[in-house]
Amino acid sequence: MGTFAYSDQEGADAYGLDRKLSPREIERRRKHLMGIQRQISKKKKKALVGEEFDLLLEGTSEETDLLMEGRTAMHAPEIDGKVFVNDFPAETEPQPGEFYRCEITEAHDYDLVARIV
Repeated sequence: MGTFAYSDQEGADAYGLDRKLSPREIERRRKHLMGIQRQISKKKKKALVGEEFDLLLEGTSEETDLLMEGRTAMHAPEIDGKVFVNDFPAETEPQPGEFYRCEITEAHDYDLVARIV
């Protein structure tokens, strides 16, 4: 889940309200909601550790060229977290665009870490 701060838009029901929240309060509430969501996400991601999935390898990570990254069927591109791959069998030459079976080895707030099995 993602959130955005309310802003006045003509046609929105809240547009005509006399009393409005301050931008500071709007941002405080947005951050609070995202903090709750981060905890939910982390708990759900931790439950995946040890599970195996098919992974579409997308290439070298944008975070560091020491990792590859990809996504499973449960990851929408540019919306959901990523699966970082830090371990391949010695005989595997990883190829972007190919599918690999992976095991989830670590979980973070929104991202996962996996090894190719």
